[in-house]
Amino acid sequence: MREITFYLSETDIDRLFAIKELQGRDDLTCNDFARQLLEGELYRLCPASPKYNESGELINADRYRGARHGENN
Repeated sequence: MREITFYLSETDIDRLFAIKELQGRDDLTCNDFARQLLEGELYRLCPASPKYNESGELINADRYRGARHGENN
């Protein structure tokens, strides 16, 4: 497992705590809850594990379910 560190705005921190409270997730730290939210969104957008060829090109991009850069949502 790798570590990623990033900052959230005060508004998004408030959202995170509100969602955590609404979901009754007192059993999790805020960091663990945020990790679970991010993992869920990553899986929703890309349910298949990324596969790359020998050149490092993504070969199963067709499994991606989100908008691509420059597309309208």
